[in-house]
Amino acid sequence: MKLFLAALAAMLMAVPVMAQTDSLPAAVYSSKGKPQKMGNVTKQPILLGHTLDVKRFEVYTLTLAPGKKYASTPADSKNEQLIVVKQGNIKITVNDTTKTVGPGSLALILAGDKIGFENATPQPVSWYVLNYQTSMENSKRGHDAGPSFLKDWNTLKVTKTDKGETRNVYDRPTSMFERFDVHATVLNNGFNSHDPHTHRAEELILMINGNSQFQIGQDKFQAKNGDAVLMASKILHAAQNVGTAPCGYYAIQWHLLKGN
Repeated sequence: MKLFLAALAAMLMAVPVMAQTDSLPAAVYSSKGKPQKMGNVTKQPILLGHTLDVKRFEVYTLTLAPGKKYASTPADSKNEQLIVVKQGNIKITVNDTTKTVGPGSLALILAGDKIGFENATPQPVSWYVLNYQTSMENSKRGHDAGPSFLKDWNTLKVTKTDKGETRNVYDRPTSMFERFDVHATVLNNGFNSHDPHTHRAEELILMINGNSQFQIGQDKFQAKNGDAVLMASKILHAAQNVGTAPCGYYAIQWHLLKGN
């Protein structure tokens, strides 16, 4: 009996460890660690790990020196990428499309496609990279929904609301997800984005400017320009602009299944 009870206790103690599969908990993530020089660019890590639905998830910024070029590497082709311009004007080439765009502009790069950057300005430019891979990669699904693309912030349709404004960027299947939904929000000071709620899909909030307070579970955290806020599946969350000026952010939500 003692041996049975000891074995049962060991099994119960092991359950939380086995159930905890995410290495990236819901939290506010800021730039961390020493910047890494990689040829013409400098990489600043923000987060790296895995979540319930993403087996490899990395968020970082790249900064390109004036007059320099940078192209994605062969290793990048194993992943899908979402690019968001952080600072400065940058010439970006996605497949056969080249355009100079500014802060807030973004590009979706399907697995296997290439992207190139050129800084023709006298100042450094930087952009966010969301680099991710799932166990449900399907290149055909992604390309059937449309090619990789580049969107200029200045051309995104703006919808005014009583809380601020929103820009619906896209909602489509990709090479990694059955559905990938991205929209941008500008939240006026004093307003909540919505009531605290939960959903099956995981979500990343990428702060573009200003400051905001995020509820994650029962706790509240401050997030500023440059932070990434990860919301785990089914965790209670909400955002509030507690500053004195509007704040802007991208809300990025992914679904492995169409109905989740």
